[in-house]
Amino acid sequence: MIKMGVWSVEKEEGVAVLTISKPPLNLVYTEDIIELGDKLNELRKNSETRAVVITGSGKSFIGGADITQFKKFDTHTAMFGMQLGQKILREIEEMEIPVIAAVNGYAFGGGCEVALACDIRICSENAKFGQLEINYGVVPGWGGTQRLTRIVGFGRAKEIILTGRVLDAEEALRIGLVSEVVPDGELLARSKEIAKILASKAPIAIAVAKQLLNASCESSIPLGGMLEAAQSSVTMSTEDCIEGIRAFMEKRKPEFKGR
Repeated sequence: MIKMGVWSVEKEEGVAVLTISKPPLNLVYTEDIIELGDKLNELRKNSETRAVVITGSGKSFIGGADITQFKKFDTHTAMFGMQLGQKILREIEEMEIPVIAAVNGYAFGGGCEVALACDIRICSENAKFGQLEINYGVVPGWGGTQRLTRIVGFGRAKEIILTGRVLDAEEALRIGLVSEVVPDGELLARSKEIAKILASKAPIAIAVAKQLLNASCESSIPLGGMLEAAQSSVTMSTEDCIEGIRAFMEKRKPEFKGR
């Protein structure tokens, strides 16, 4: 276990678990998001890391930003913090390695936005979600208005953000905000199980699939299809493709090398 700052990193079978520990609610400041970005950059440089899980300690995933700090900001410092947070969340979204949000409790404001930037969201039965910013006279600043719309739809996103209400795990599952709800004590184990499945796949194919899925939000089907055809042909020329076909023919598990 390596621990520095508020984030700890635990590695197991190609999976890295990033846990924030900042009791009682894991409220974040700009420096905490910078630390998260640094940890992710370290992991993406390590070829042995094939999947990442982000979670929180205690009863909170990430409870959001400490709103008592807002009064210290002027327009320029606030803009810097918003742009920096957006940059780091884009790195989560665009990094070659798949990222799972294991939402163990409160995911409010910036915490919800961190979860939205992840590829897969799983939560425990006691998880709570919300973009609560409107209740404090502000609006989401780390991509909440953009990603929530793409994930749950325009109408639902408008209602959630404009009312600033809290969603429970059952509703989050129903509207597609999360893909799975598990009992409280099983969240991390289940998240690691899925992460290990992702870690077993061909790294190049995973990276390309993420790129194509992200592009689908911004392109037409014909244009996205052209990109898909080009990128699919690239994956077919990899050693991993040859290994995948050989393993299928030999009825064994493939051993992908990321080449």
